[in-house]
Amino acid sequence: MPINGITPFTAARVAELVKASGAHAGAVIHPDGEHITLVDDSGHILTDDEGVLALLTLVCSAYDKPRVALPVAVGQAAEEICAEAGAEIVWTKLSTPHLMEVASSGGVVFAASQEGGYIFPSFLSAYDAAATLVNLLELLARTGLRFSKVVGGLPAVHIGHESVVTPWEQKGLVMRTLVERIKERELVLVDGVKVLHDDGWALVLPDPEEPITHVWAEAPTEAEARTRAQEYARRIRQILR
Repeated sequence: MPINGITPFTAARVAELVKASGAHAGAVIHPDGEHITLVDDSGHILTDDEGVLALLTLVCSAYDKPRVALPVAVGQAAEEICAEAGAEIVWTKLSTPHLMEVASSGGVVFAASQEGGYIFPSFLSAYDAAATLVNLLELLARTGLRFSKVVGGLPAVHIGHESVVTPWEQKGLVMRTLVERIKERELVLVDGVKVLHDDGWALVLPDPEEPITHVWAEAPTEAEARTRAQEYARRIRQILR
């Protein structure tokens, strides 16, 4: 089944060619010309989460204390990478227009979505797959790092997702009530309500186009992330009763 316009066979074929040719990296450019799936020199096809973290690692290695823009649903590993490098994160909404707006605001070296879209504002403050590949090769050359080594050193990311059917007229109620009931925890209100936990977070965000409220949650394991997402989904359903 095609994913973002590409098939698993396409990505697998590129991975084989990368290994056979001894290339430093490979990529599948999606039909829209904006999104990209990356392949490291070992032939490993990166997930979108791995793509964000790998490029972020390279940017932090190549630049001195860079300023980067990331959606609030990106995993905590991104914060750890940036903290170690002294980089500054500007948190954005999950929407592409807001990410592009922040990327073009000045001083941002790199911005990333969680769907294979990357921005290098010095070239263009919008997604461009070809520019991403060129910048990847430049970053590898500047840092002298093997792409597979960067990818192999990335921490695991465990994020669970739940959706709760929410009537349009009750979306505001859900968000206000949730904020009132979790005052004891630190909140990030860039987009929806992000609740910070000692070992992760939960993000509650109304869908802009459908009568649905999304819940994303990160935790140390897949099972814990799924449980946390389910817990916040349960809280939403209680509010809707």
